Amino acid sequence: MTVRWEDLNARARGLATHLLSGPQVTMLAQAPDAAALGEALRHYGYPLEEGAASPAVLELALRRMAADRLRLLARWCGPRAGVLAVLFEDEDRRSLRALLRGTLQHAPAELRVAGLIPTPTLPERALRELADQATPAAVAALLTAWRNPYGSAILAAASAAQPDLLTLELLINRTFATRASHAARGAGLLADYVRETVDLENAYTALVLAEEGRDVSPRETFLAGGRHLSQAAFEAACAAGSAAGAGRHIAAAFVNTHFGPVFARPSGDAGLETAVLRARIHSLVRAGRVHPLGPAPLLTYALRLRAETLDVQRIIWGVALQAPRAGLGRDMVTV
Repeated sequence: MTVRWEDLNARARGLATHLLSGPQVTMLAQAPDAAALGEALRHYGYPLEEGAASPAVLELALRRMAADRLRLLARWCGPRAGVLAVLFEDEDRRSLRALLRGTLQHAPAELRVAGLIPTPTLPERALRELADQATPAAVAALLTAWRNPYGSAILAAASAAQPDLLTLELLINRTFATRASHAARGAGLLADYVRETVDLENAYTALVLAEEGRDVSPRETFLAGGRHLSQAAFEAACAAGSAAGAGRHIAAAFVNTHFGPVFARPSGDAGLETAVLRARIHSLVRAGRVHPLGPAPLLTYALRLRAETLDVQRIIWGVALQAPRAGLGRDMVTV
C-alpha cells in the first residue's frame, strides 16, 4: 500500500515555524548568563518557570520541549509511525547507547540522562528508570521486560562478566538498521534515507576503528543495508591508521553527495556531527523541492528539531561554563 505524506508534511511545515531561526540561536549564544538564557528560552515557549537559571533545569526544559514535539508528531503519524522507525527509533538508539556508556562508566544517574530526548517508546520516566540501573545486564533485562526490541538484542552481551561497549553499541545499531530498513522497504525516498543513515553509521565506526586501532574485525562491525559505502571501502577506511586517512576513503565513497566534503576533512566528534547534520538538512530541503509529495519535509523537520536541541544544549552549557561567545555561536547547526 502506498503511504501518503501530504497531511504530515503540511503539519511538519507548521511545526517548523515554531523552531528557532539561525539569528535567534545566535542571539541565545550571546546570553550573558544562565538566568538571561532561561528568560529568552521561556520567551520562545520552553517550559520554564520565571527566574530559572540552573543549567540542569534549562536542559530538562529543552528535553521536554523536544519530547513534546516528537510525541505530537507521532500522534499525527498514526499507523504510519511504524514505517518511520528510522525517525523515532533513531533517537531511542542514541539514548540507549548513551545510557549503556554511562552505566559502564558508573556515572551518576542524572548525568546518564543528560541530553537524551524522550520519545513515545522511551518517555522521560523510562529513561530515568533505565538510568537508575546498576549494570548493562539490568538495563537489558528491563528493556526486555518492557518488550522493547533492543532489550533482547543486547541481553546476552550485556550479561557478560565484562560487557564491551563497542559490542553493545554495534548490536543496537544493527537492530536499528534491520528494523528501519524493513519498515521503509519500498518506500522510495524514505528507504533512501534509511540507507543513507546506515552509510553514515558505518562511516562513524570506520573513523573510530582507524583512529583507535581496536582489536576487532571490521567485517564484524559493518552494517549491511547502506548505499554508498561498500564493505570493501569500509574495511579500507578502518585499516587507514588515522581518522584523516579513513576520511579520504569515506569521502571517495560519498563522491557527488553532500557528505564527500564533510568526511574529506573529518573534525572532532562534535564538529563532525554538526557538519553531517547540516549536510543532511540541506540534502532533504533539495529533495523536498524535487519530490514535494514524499516524506522529505517531514524528515527535514525531524532533523531541524534535533539540530535545535543540539544547539541549545551546547549554548546552555557553554554559557554556564563561560565559553567564548564568538566560538559558541559559530559552531551551531541551525543556520
